[in-house]
Amino acid sequence: MIEKNNHKYKKDVLRLATFIGQLMLANGAETFRVEDTVKRICKSRGFSHINVFMAPNTIIVSDDRFDGYTFMKVIESRCINLNVIDVLNDFSRKFVSNVDMPVEEAIYELKNLEFKPPHTQKAVNIWTAIGSSSFAVLVGGDNVLTFMLTLITSVIAMITFEKVKKVSNIPVFATLVASIIIGICGIGLVEVGILDTPKMLIVGSIMPLLPGVPFIKAIRDLVSGELMSGVGRAIDAGIIATAIAVGVGISMNSYVKWGGLL
Repeated sequence: MIEKNNHKYKKDVLRLATFIGQLMLANGAETFRVEDTVKRICKSRGFSHINVFMAPNTIIVSDDRFDGYTFMKVIESRCINLNVIDVLNDFSRKFVSNVDMPVEEAIYELKNLEFKPPHTQKAVNIWTAIGSSSFAVLVGGDNVLTFMLTLITSVIAMITFEKVKKVSNIPVFATLVASIIIGICGIGLVEVGILDTPKMLIVGSIMPLLPGVPFIKAIRDLVSGELMSGVGRAIDAGIIATAIAVGVGISMNSYVKWGGLL
């Protein structure tokens, strides 16, 4: 094995640890999980004096020895992808358990990992729509018509969300636009006389947009003592929830101002 005190070897290990930490953080892993993975990778190659600092969009990995090597990565876009986290977790376990695995080979393998989604976007939209329409029934929309219309509206909202996100790369803006579309669909169905009230349809259709997973991850970070990351994630979830409320509110308020009755 390469001599542990070799500076190039140390930089390669830190680079690998930073890279995998960046990927995990970008795909929604909890801060304590990322920190544990980074430290385990470094420790497996003999570097125990490693400090890790993370914010929701930044990771810094530093060696507090005399050479003071520091690597920093900024995460420009984030999402929740548990499949990617699972793949990275398997990779890190393999690297830690196989101490003879060359770091260069590990970096190459990491760059070439295929993070394929477990389901196609079409399948995700279908099951999301079924879940949304089922929730609409649970909260009072107890008829087939509400179920079917909520199913269609939620599919339209999810497609709109994905399209806008690709253009703007701002999840909050995509959420706002999708929420406005949901409000317009609900109000439009009431206006043409198909539904008596848009409430159940709107409540069911916004369910896929709600930041449930980010909020839970924020709580887990706070419980683990990661205050900065936990507060940041909680604020992010709060902003998304606010965007949903504002989007639906814009549609309904505009309708009422134009003489409509809800």
